[in-house]
Amino acid sequence: MDFAVNSSTPASTRTVQCRLPLGHIAGLMSVNILSTFLGTIGNALVICTVFTNPSLQIISNFWLVSLAVADLMVTALGQPLFSVSLGLQVKSECHEGVSQAFRLIANMSCSASVLHLCFISIDRCLVILRPHDFRTKKRFKIALAIAWTLPVVYGILRLTVSKKGTSYFAVIAVGICYLIIISCCSLIILRVRKQGAATFGQSRRSASSEHKVERRVTVTLAVVVVIFTICWFPLLYLRSAFAEDNFGVAYNWARTLALSNSSMNPWIYCLGIVEFRDAYRRLMKCQWKQSGCTGSACDEDNNPVQRSGNTKSFLLRLI
Repeated sequence: MDFAVNSSTPASTRTVQCRLPLGHIAGLMSVNILSTFLGTIGNALVICTVFTNPSLQIISNFWLVSLAVADLMVTALGQPLFSVSLGLQVKSECHEGVSQAFRLIANMSCSASVLHLCFISIDRCLVILRPHDFRTKKRFKIALAIAWTLPVVYGILRLTVSKKGTSYFAVIAVGICYLIIISCCSLIILRVRKQGAATFGQSRRSASSEHKVERRVTVTLAVVVVIFTICWFPLLYLRSAFAEDNFGVAYNWARTLALSNSSMNPWIYCLGIVEFRDAYRRLMKCQWKQSGCTGSACDEDNNPVQRSGNTKSFLLRLI
């Protein structure tokens, strides 16, 4: 997940690497600026929505907030720096200061974003498979520390050690995260369909409702996986097949796709949640509810208690 040419490359070679056609520079800048605008708004909305609505302050949504922070670093810092570096390349020059700042921020924030997607998939899979084994804040804090510490370490190593070695490491790490996401989504879909088969004998109207829920869950999970694949596969391929050639038209478009995934996450993960859509409207009107999760409806960590055995209805609050 390297996002700039290596600083050890000779100056003459770096100049050649920065010579992108003006048409591609304009296209790349346009996509990154649009992604910056949409992603910054979307991720800021997620953060503000959770912190202004006590009823949404549960562990699952705190994961979304942390993901939004990582994605906000990409869209509000990484992509603007990338756009600036592209604009400066009009003169066929590499500007080392901008390049290094972009490289550090992009590697840390993008790796944090991918790792968060992995942890969110695990979290929601465990909620569905073990609904009565409530997560604790201590476990959440430990996982959150890992989700941020590893990307920081990786970002620093990326600037100081072998580019080829860290390139292969990044491909393997993202590949493992991708397999975990796929596995968790598959387990969730299997559990939902299994419960649907168990309730086959209920009324036609209720069965139709269950079928709609199942289809919605499947589509949501499929969208998450497909968009993640589209955004990251081109970069992973180039990073594995051409580990030391981090330049050129194809590579810049590939990393633009990877960066743009951070602007899509808030809309994918949050627009499907009714509570978030309502909170967005209230936030836009400078209004929010002060009511939280209280009483017997909550566990000791202020998480909603699932009273019924309906996994599908509970899942819709999480996906």
